[in-house]
Amino acid sequence: MTKEQISSYTMRISQANTAQLALILYEMIIDSIKDAMSSHKKGDQEGFERDLGKAQNYLQELISMSRMDSKVAADTVSIYLFVDHELLMSLVKKEPVHLEECLGYLESLQTSFQEIAKTDTDGPLMENTQQVYAGLTYGKGYLNESMDPMQNSNRGFQA
Repeated sequence: MTKEQISSYTMRISQANTAQLALILYEMIIDSIKDAMSSHKKGDQEGFERDLGKAQNYLQELISMSRMDSKVAADTVSIYLFVDHELLMSLVKKEPVHLEECLGYLESLQTSFQEIAKTDTDGPLMENTQQVYAGLTYGKGYLNESMDPMQNSNRGFQA
């Protein structure tokens, strides 16, 4: 993952509600698996293992977010566990094992969660974060994002 992607994910996570956070995690898992496959094609075994490890960590976070209150949720978690198993098998065998299938499953679940996210009206999970404003100024070839430092002057610890 590039520094720009990390910065983008960090900003989006700070403003996300539960459904949006699940979508961000899906994107991060998919990107990590694609990066791992790319590293394997280049012969970078260390990068392959690092990216698969990241994908597993993000997947574990997604599993921990899941509520097991319905059959659909249990079926979804069983898909997560299958993907986790395939990631582990890829790490053990040091080659992509069914990663294309895993990407297909994750992308179809991501599409479903996009529909769910449209109906989620909850507020952001993180409180006391700065509001990010996009589009106030433009740089050459990129969009500047600004935060108002005086917006919430009571951030941080107070004694």
